[in-house]
Amino acid sequence: MHRALSFIIMLGPAPLWFLHASFTTTNILHLHCYVMLQSSEVPNSSWCELEGLKRSISLLRRQDLHLSTLITDRHRQYVSIVGTLKQCDQLQLWRPAIVNHLYWTAASTPDGNPAVMEVKWRSLVNHIQDIHDHDTPAFSSCTHPPLEGDQRDKEWLEPGTVHTIKLESIVTKTSLLKDVRQLSPQHQTFSLEAFHSLILHFTPKHTGFSYLGMYSRLLLAALHYNFNANRETAGRSDGTEKFCMRYPRF
Repeated sequence: MHRALSFIIMLGPAPLWFLHASFTTTNILHLHCYVMLQSSEVPNSSWCELEGLKRSISLLRRQDLHLSTLITDRHRQYVSIVGTLKQCDQLQLWRPAIVNHLYWTAASTPDGNPAVMEVKWRSLVNHIQDIHDHDTPAFSSCTHPPLEGDQRDKEWLEPGTVHTIKLESIVTKTSLLKDVRQLSPQHQTFSLEAFHSLILHFTPKHTGFSYLGMYSRLLLAALHYNFNANRETAGRSDGTEKFCMRYPRF
């Protein structure tokens, strides 16, 4: 019987060794699920991710693991780039909300319906212009309650302005819409990205390592990460949990 698991397979940061780590739940998997690919094994760096993915899937199949879901990181920075343009500085105020809307688009569509996720994402253009009713049957209006107080007093974008036109051109870009339609409502790559950041503490980019040296340091990073991955949430004196607000890069 095949064991069905969902894995996140993602390229790791290294100038000489290109790493693929398979990830499930909140822990780094068994050490055999690491795939290390030396840059000299492929024609150029653009081939490394594809080759690493092929080797990772092949490794899982040899372990009699059935790959039911493949989630990768489609890293795009459209909003960040536009927000740096002088005439579009107002978009920076909306950047956290835009990022949140992207995640909400996936999280609020548990069945992963591509068409519904696309219209939810497109509704962003209307919402930022203070328009909350839409002409799409699949998502006819925003789900938030009537806006009052600070929620109402926002820097809404005006129709026809440079900000609005630029944002709409990005939100409705064909390549971005294709990615939105494939968003994962169940799993994200946050934890694996945190693990890749941790790897840099053990394998700094300014230092070269042998295969064994690189592999040993990866194991240390995985042990360190797994030990701290399920720590309890920090608490306040009144017993409530304490969180900090962060807006990851888009």
